[in-house]
Amino acid sequence: MNYSFKKLFKNLKYKYRLVIYNESTFESVGTFFLSKLNIILLFCLMTFANMIVSILLLTFSPLKYYMPGYGDAAVRKQLRELIHETEIMKNEIEQNELWAKQIKEVLKGEIPVDKIYDKNNQTLLSKEDSVNKIK
Repeated sequence: MNYSFKKLFKNLKYKYRLVIYNESTFESVGTFFLSKLNIILLFCLMTFANMIVSILLLTFSPLKYYMPGYGDAAVRKQLRELIHETEIMKNEIEQNELWAKQIKEVLKGEIPVDKIYDKNNQTLLSKEDSVNKIK
């Protein structure tokens, strides 16, 4: 295994000459000495630079609002308010259901009138309070 690694590394470091010619005059415009390792490193560097530029572009430009799940600041604020209102309504529904359940139990005679909870502040009602609310 060690021998194959050395052979692979030597193959990657082997230099190649890249010559660029002018097509009409066949004049040599440029000569480059490259290795496979240089090409691999160049592509890795270009990929990394492309990722950094993309991240910066999405982070610090208005393009971030087009990403799924990000949204506008005003929309997020409105969403938080709607969630808060939904929680309040959910609590009110639970209180109304408890109150309706207790009224049904009173009408059936399962619990006395003294044990009814007020649906607004969850306190026991007295007979005087229940009579005053009826009037």
